[in-house]
Amino acid sequence: MRRNEVQDAVDSDIVDLFALRPPAVTWSNLPFRIMRVRRDRTNFVAAAREAFGHGTGVRGDSRSLRGVVQPENQHLRGLRHGSETTPAGITSSLRERDTVSEVPVIDLSRAPGERAAWDRPIWRIYLWSVCELIFVTNPWQISSALRVRVLRAFGAEIGHGVVFRPRTRVKFPWKLHIGDRSWIGEGAWFHNQDHIYVGHDVVISQEAFLTTGSHAHRRDMALMTRPIHISAGVWVTSRCVVLGGTRLGRSALLTPLSVVSGDVPAGAIFGGNPAVATGVRFTAENVTQ
Repeated sequence: MRRNEVQDAVDSDIVDLFALRPPAVTWSNLPFRIMRVRRDRTNFVAAAREAFGHGTGVRGDSRSLRGVVQPENQHLRGLRHGSETTPAGITSSLRERDTVSEVPVIDLSRAPGERAAWDRPIWRIYLWSVCELIFVTNPWQISSALRVRVLRAFGAEIGHGVVFRPRTRVKFPWKLHIGDRSWIGEGAWFHNQDHIYVGHDVVISQEAFLTTGSHAHRRDMALMTRPIHISAGVWVTSRCVVLGGTRLGRSALLTPLSVVSGDVPAGAIFGGNPAVATGVRFTAENVTQ
């Protein structure tokens, strides 16, 4: 292809880019748009001349912008697990894949573990779903004592003086254990496919989410569960997420919107996503007071 033909193709593509790129050209942004088009045009022309001059690295016809600026790259065919763990490295490696079809998709119809956590007769689970809706989740049902009695009737172990607010949810009450004088705030959700153990004098604030389940996301999406242990005196503040396998030490505190997994030491304040230590709840000064 002659130089004039390359130049015509370049000019045509730059015009197309200019016309499709929002927002529309106005008198206020016209100088900046012109500068940007000139810069893109310069880079495009250099890439096109180099590609057509050597006859390699171009996929598609002479008018393909993608073919010129994204020559075939053979040095990265996929992202190997653990090869690059920084966000920038992961993103860069994924962008090097030749086609989207190289990323696998798990067939969920073959995923094992469906209803694996259903360790009671199906009629009992369905009956619990109805009772949960009427007596536990129902915002019009304001009696904490009635809510606790229904949970106990289905196997929950709940101590004395526990306050259980409306709009709460419990997946399987027979896997819930709560100590004396604990408070469960509105909208708290115990997604307990495995056991959740809550000590005495614990506060689970509004819309906190405690989930014991996960999936084998790199293999076959099989259900995996691990219990949650919350020691006495812990405060899980509003909208925290506590993942399976977590152990919260005595009187630990999670700040709002935290996502926590693993072990949290006694008396520690954790916050963030993922949650990290941000302070100490009790010091020598405030304990003596």
